[in-house]
Amino acid sequence: MSLQEEIQQIQSPPWILDALCCEENGNKICGESGTVKKETFLPLFLIEHDLFWEDDELISLMSKEKETHLCYKDVNSDESLVLARKDALEWTFKVKAHHRFNALTIVLAVNYFDRFFASFKFQKDNPWMGQLAAVACLSLAAKVEETQVPLLLDLQVEESKYVFDSKTIQRMELLVLSTLKWRMNPVTPISFFDHITRRLGLRTHLHWEFLHSCEHLLLILIADSKFMLYIPSILAAATMLYVIKEIEPCHYLEYRKQLLRVLKT
Repeated sequence: MSLQEEIQQIQSPPWILDALCCEENGNKICGESGTVKKETFLPLFLIEHDLFWEDDELISLMSKEKETHLCYKDVNSDESLVLARKDALEWTFKVKAHHRFNALTIVLAVNYFDRFFASFKFQKDNPWMGQLAAVACLSLAAKVEETQVPLLLDLQVEESKYVFDSKTIQRMELLVLSTLKWRMNPVTPISFFDHITRRLGLRTHLHWEFLHSCEHLLLILIADSKFMLYIPSILAAATMLYVIKEIEPCHYLEYRKQLLRVLKT
């Protein structure tokens, strides 16, 4: 089954949708009935001039994305790890809604958490370990991406099963940093969203809505552990194609052709 087919069949966890939808402030997500816009959502032709340097950027993104993408097959085959990840991400998404963190902060937090759990021996007899790691990873991601970072105690909201003091969280942050070898700016699907939207010349308010829709869908996908197996470029391309098909079905094949041209595949 292709990734795009998996996206179409995924059953979105209710807790993910609840946490995300409360941030919409009444705005409908692109693709809902009644939200068809008369204005063309995307440009029909690529902007080719003055973009030669971006070929090098794309090559760099694709070479770097595999540096921090580990083999997650062992994680998906271990039911206890899958459950620990589900609980940790459920809490993470609730905190996102509470503090209104941006999408990249959450993508980074999930990236840190997955890499840490894939590299670090998870102690099944210590169920609090997953919660502590989730708090540390979200704290680190917020420090990287957010302009206003909550205090460590304020970060632990939304019915946390365990509450940790600041020193304990800071020690876990150091353990995460050392385990990840201080590589805290990995290539993510959002890296490719940004690159591709520039290559496609997306600059109007509608294009920002398109980007927001892609990020919204991405947050739903990364909550499912089976999508850990896909490298960021594949996940980004499939996500964008799905959103394009929802909002511009009549021009989908043309946009798909352009997107694959940008990715040189």
